[in-house]
Amino acid sequence: MNWTTITADDLKASGLGFIVDKARTASTGGVDPVTEEIANAIARIRRAVASGNPLDSDATKVPASLKGVAVRVAIFALMERIRMPLSEDQRETRKSDNSDLLRIADRKVLVEAPDDLLADSPVPQNIGSWNSENKILPRTHPVPRPGVQRPLTPGKYANPDAPEDEA
Repeated sequence: MNWTTITADDLKASGLGFIVDKARTASTGGVDPVTEEIANAIARIRRAVASGNPLDSDATKVPASLKGVAVRVAIFALMERIRMPLSEDQRETRKSDNSDLLRIADRKVLVEAPDDLLADSPVPQNIGSWNSENKILPRTHPVPRPGVQRPLTPGKYANPDAPEDEA
């Protein structure tokens, strides 16, 4: 599977499961903060991926190579929600993750192809390279300059009523 879903179990498996439990116990109302932050992380990653890569039809999936980034984005958001400060290493990791997402959004890095391609994906499937040559070249490639397209015969013009050339 090239694309994968993110669950609360993935967040717990990251080694910071106590944050998931603390965020759930500290929440008020009927909204589960873990589910909400997972959805926000997935949306953020899919938004970055969509600028230069086709998307999977399942809106809950992210590229498998970005699963760790999605887990960290959700965990760090939960830490902010429960007012737990990030360590210096976590801040550096967040900077690195943000720069990775920016590089993907700037089309400098491609991610793996989706398992089930979104029918109306915003990115054309023939991404190609800018300023690249056509793969099928016509007979007139490269286009000849006007003076060498056919030999000129003096006095022969397409318009017989045209004035003569002056030497």
